[in-house]
Amino acid sequence: MKQIILGAFEINQVNLTSQGLWAHPEQTTFRYKDLSYWTELAKLLESGYFDFLFLADSYGYPDLNGEVPDATFEQAVELPKNDPMLLIPALSAVTKDLNFICTSSTSFEPPYANARRFATLDHLTKGRVAWNVVTTSSAVVSRLFGTKQVPHDARYDMAQEYLELSYKLFEGSWEKGAVIADKARRIYADPRKVHAIDHHGTHFTCQGYFNCEPSPQRTPVLVQAGASSKGRGFAAANAEVIFVQGKDRAMLREQIDDLRQRAKDNGRGADAIKAISGLTVVTGLSRAHAEERLEEYLSWIDPEAMRAYYAMMTGVDLAKLAPKGSFSDVTTEGSQTQVERYKGVAVEEAVADFLRRGMRELIVTGTGKEAAEEIAEIVAETGLDGFNFTPFVSPGSYADLIRDVVPQLQRMGLMRRERHPSTFRERLFGQGQARLPESHPAAQMRWTPGGSA
Repeated sequence: MKQIILGAFEINQVNLTSQGLWAHPEQTTFRYKDLSYWTELAKLLESGYFDFLFLADSYGYPDLNGEVPDATFEQAVELPKNDPMLLIPALSAVTKDLNFICTSSTSFEPPYANARRFATLDHLTKGRVAWNVVTTSSAVVSRLFGTKQVPHDARYDMAQEYLELSYKLFEGSWEKGAVIADKARRIYADPRKVHAIDHHGTHFTCQGYFNCEPSPQRTPVLVQAGASSKGRGFAAANAEVIFVQGKDRAMLREQIDDLRQRAKDNGRGADAIKAISGLTVVTGLSRAHAEERLEEYLSWIDPEAMRAYYAMMTGVDLAKLAPKGSFSDVTTEGSQTQVERYKGVAVEEAVADFLRRGMRELIVTGTGKEAAEEIAEIVAETGLDGFNFTPFVSPGSYADLIRDVVPQLQRMGLMRRERHPSTFRERLFGQGQARLPESHPAAQMRWTPGGSA
């Protein structure tokens, strides 16, 4: 039986996916501006054998038909929020066994600066960092940065070149053994083993040396989520961890099978990617008690805030759709993940589901034992490699999972019982595999005698 990968989904702001829950009496996310909130959370996650903390991010905020709804401010819908990348050094300093995934956009962050930040984080965390690669679709963000909104498929073409340049920087500028750090000889690096990058592409140009020496993983673990055909192709070619989203187990199974076949078609092998789905667990003294707790959490959700939230992610105003229509007819140049999720579903059913669940894919309720058994069934039916746990309240939802469910999963052999600090890539793929494998396209960018990056 394979052991699952367990992560925590967080954003450096007040709300997660369920807009309005910030006001719940058990919620402490109002402390998001306090570093102690995050260090306490990181230590809690490590104590519960979580493998990673995923810090999602975006620059945008809701915009409905050219106006920012009042609910955006009243319910703190993606506004205000802080930069999550700045948290990682502090969180890594108070943990040894917890890894970190941070979001950065190929649409707005300059490739060289982005690579430099991630290389620095990889050094500071001793190889415990991953890059969630996103292509930003929001018209709001385009206005904030003074650029034009790029069509969906063109964003992925741009992202592919962005990664190719990043691979050259991470993998191709410094040879293995370039850093000598010999005080006696007064030589820190061998100039013959450090090479300038010369990239002239459609979207990006870069000439010169990458000024970060090789970090433990060189290239951070690559994470991606994309439900469209273009997004899946991009993920299968590059990503090591892929967040899949679906309204049920069958949809998740279809996505995972498709992604693994695409990975094989790219010469990487089906086992080159780890498929992760969102998961929410509410436990209780009985299933009925757990269901009561779930309904109490859901009662705090604000429908207008959720409508604004959906529009921010997709560019689609749910209130403008014909209730009896099919969601298969909905199109957007924005993010398509939350549109593809409802293909084949009536609009009124899709709207009701999103206003209730938000982006939560799987919600499991019951006693700790019942929840663990259902999680095992989900893994068996879908082929998932793990879950991104999305809490209702923090830290209470995490504490419940760690107390009630994690020990059950450990007894079943689905979760590890021991801590083995390593790089993130080794946690995912095994000891000795801190670097990207030769089958990954980044390997083609490594320096070879007589070659160039």
